[in-house]
Amino acid sequence: MTLCLGRYLKPDTYCANLDDLDFPAFFEDGYRLVLLDVDNTLARHGSFAADEYARRAIDRAQQAGLACRIVSNAGKKRIHAYAATLGLPYVAWARKPSTRGIREACRIESIEPEATIMIGDQILTDIVSAHRAGCLAVLVRPRYNQEALHVRLKRFFERIVLAAYKLKTGKQRRKKRS
Repeated sequence: MTLCLGRYLKPDTYCANLDDLDFPAFFEDGYRLVLLDVDNTLARHGSFAADEYARRAIDRAQQAGLACRIVSNAGKKRIHAYAATLGLPYVAWARKPSTRGIREACRIESIEPEATIMIGDQILTDIVSAHRAGCLAVLVRPRYNQEALHVRLKRFFERIVLAAYKLKTGKQRRKKRS
């Protein structure tokens, strides 16, 4: 048996930031739930409160008819505080790339993973867990350059993956649910 890691590493969509995402198109394509990572996707690592960028993204998704939930590897105390500033439910200690957090969020929302979008900034956690769970995997560029050493090491590998797939940010690719 051969292990094909490649299918887990390539995002379905790669965008510069959350403002580039067409949430109404996702809804039109049959998606109903958006799961969002926090650190360097919505906010600076360690943030306890949402900023205007995060609020705008959540508002746009919800106005398109999509339910939103935070799925983060960060601890419960901080994610509880952060999610409260957005009025969103959350799953903390998600352990991505495990599918546990994504599956828990889908179960609570009563929405199948196939109708779910996972949005994050890291291939090795957010994108891999999205694919493993059966979700649409959306990669956004990290919002900030200041990161912990272990994240910077992962970013080196991620640059190789992005180059191998010749991925550049740009227009959102449409992938309708089957």
